[in-house]
Amino acid sequence: MRFHYLVLLFLNHTVRFSPGYSEQVPSAELLRGTTNENSTVLQDRKSLRNMYQWNRPGPRTGRLYCRVGIGFHLQIQPDGKVSGSHEANLFSILEIFAVSQGIVGIRGIFSNRFLAMNKKGKLHATTKFTNECIFTERYQENSYNTYASATYKSENNSREWYVALNKRGKVKMGNSPRVKPQHISTHFLPRFKQSEKEKTFKITRKVPDKKTPPKSPKPPPATIIRRKSTSVIRYRPKFRFG
Repeated sequence: MRFHYLVLLFLNHTVRFSPGYSEQVPSAELLRGTTNENSTVLQDRKSLRNMYQWNRPGPRTGRLYCRVGIGFHLQIQPDGKVSGSHEANLFSILEIFAVSQGIVGIRGIFSNRFLAMNKKGKLHATTKFTNECIFTERYQENSYNTYASATYKSENNSREWYVALNKRGKVKMGNSPRVKPQHISTHFLPRFKQSEKEKTFKITRKVPDKKTPPKSPKPPPATIIRRKSTSVIRYRPKFRFG
């Protein structure tokens, strides 16, 4: 076994130092090309990751529920009025689409109008999408969202103008000092319909099986004890006359 190993080692040595043998060493240009390809692949992956993280698959369709008062759904009517409706209807079905990162637009599906806030802080609906129709969407800690005008703010830019409803379902003026992001009048809960293609799971608590108690055994049949009838002997007195 050792002899074969020495023979193979000698043949390898002779072949390497023969004049026709040339060892292939990767050049610097080839290495530079591979590194450039790897860097481009990494950049493409990062860009795709950022696109997947910030861009949504499409517009979201559903309702915005405000929990102020008895609870109202934000609705956009065909005449351009914006109000709240306690009962869900066709005008409360909204489409929220992304304009840029954190900036969205809101459109009524059946009214075909865009939610807007003018320079006076009044909410209305328009048929054309303008700068007044963009809002800043923020997620609150209580799972509600707030929508503030991305175009108009207070004079010193210290306070934003929010979409809000009062306890009777009417819209509030966005420039009112009482309209604050901490108040429930500015909190809206998105109620979006989930597509059938999306697969989700639901976590539920396992309820222990109720064990039926064992049936109580039937009582033994009552035994009737029959007492022996004892006949009482009666003696008739005998009277003797005489």
